Amino acid sequence: MWSDGHVLDGRYELRRRLGHGSMGDVWLAYDRRSRRAVAVKGIRGLADPAHPEELIRRFMLEADLLARWKHPGIPAFLDARVDSIAGEAYLVMEYVLGRDLTQVVADGHRFSEDEVVSIAAQLCDVLEHTHAIPVIHRDLKPANIMLADRHRVVVLDFGVAKVFRTDQARLTHNNRILGTVAYMSPEQCEGRAVHPRSDLYSLACVLYELLTGIPPFGDADAARVMHRHRYQTPEPVSLLRPGVSPVLEAVIMSGLAKRASDRPATAGEFRSRLESPRELFAPCSPAPSHALPGLSTPDSPSLESLPVPVRLTRAQAFFEEGLISQAMPEYARLAQDLADLGPEHCEAAALCRFGFARCQKHLGYLEEALKTLTALTDELHSRSPDDRLLLEVRFHIGQLLLDLGDEHGITELAEVYQTLTAAARPEDASITADVRRAFIRATLG
Repeated sequence: MWSDGHVLDGRYELRRRLGHGSMGDVWLAYDRRSRRAVAVKGIRGLADPAHPEELIRRFMLEADLLARWKHPGIPAFLDARVDSIAGEAYLVMEYVLGRDLTQVVADGHRFSEDEVVSIAAQLCDVLEHTHAIPVIHRDLKPANIMLADRHRVVVLDFGVAKVFRTDQARLTHNNRILGTVAYMSPEQCEGRAVHPRSDLYSLACVLYELLTGIPPFGDADAARVMHRHRYQTPEPVSLLRPGVSPVLEAVIMSGLAKRASDRPATAGEFRSRLESPRELFAPCSPAPSHALPGLSTPDSPSLESLPVPVRLTRAQAFFEEGLISQAMPEYARLAQDLADLGPEHCEAAALCRFGFARCQKHLGYLEEALKTLTALTDELHSRSPDDRLLLEVRFHIGQLLLDLGDEHGITELAEVYQTLTAAARPEDASITADVRRAFIRATLG
């Protein structure tokens, strides 16, 4: 792709390749304009003869999203460029001096429990920040975790290709499941939806390895490891590291639960369990809807004075931009306000409840989202079976059932697909294709 000495756009002089991944290479480069070292990550696969403009547009939207991140545990975003002729793109990020955890482990360092808890807490802080957008890393592993100055933890490889956009739940590349099998969640191994709890599973795998010296299911044959992630329980941490704190072991093992709903609900809950032994054995369930992230914003200006159409447009714009934690409280308030206005506003109120449920889903509150959508179908029961909103709600219910390990989701998807094809409405072409693909993935399982 590139070579030493190559200069990008007359500015970034490539000095040394730092790493190679599925999406491209990462280089140490010299920025001639700012006169400092930077990291440049090339993104392959942008050349699509069928939709080149759409892919370039999406790349720039995702780069804009990355540019908003301000967190000490994430390399600062500096620049993004696209070469539309070559079909290549690249990101320019802060160059972080340090050593990744793979190098530290290879040198024989034995992490103390305090070190592991410190690393875990910092990783949870990073994930809590990114999941609120929400962005799912999907490849959290020792090689992507850097120990910088004074034991600061920096998470690498939040590449554009891994940004979790609104309804692109199942992410693959060239028909391959993305990720590293030794740290891959069961749902990712099955090609199902990724969500914040998928990253928490990977985090638990990393912590398991830091304490025991090996990942939960090894890192040899990929197919065997993926099978173990899906069906086998790993050896207890204490068996491989006698004397380990039962609190720390229990937190890690809860993160390794096969069902996403049995893991900590959020990165914040994962961290609190590490820091608060009294809460360790509390039921692992998401916070109630009134306590979901973003629903309490007392310092923000009042939005209730704005016209309802403006507020609805604002919520939709936040959602489409990927600012899910900002969209969710607006949908919640709108749904309540519209319901109070009377029956003539029931359609708009239903749309807001649907938007709220989608926000719940993307932030990892799968059971809550399923409850919200199930209640919404009860309210829509009097409509025609081929009503568009009802079918969209049922489509999301089918996906959530599958994500929660309930095979009834296949039946739900099949019924929605049959209804859509029978109606054969031109305006339903997009959702029909989405349901068809989801049904095929589920049945190939």
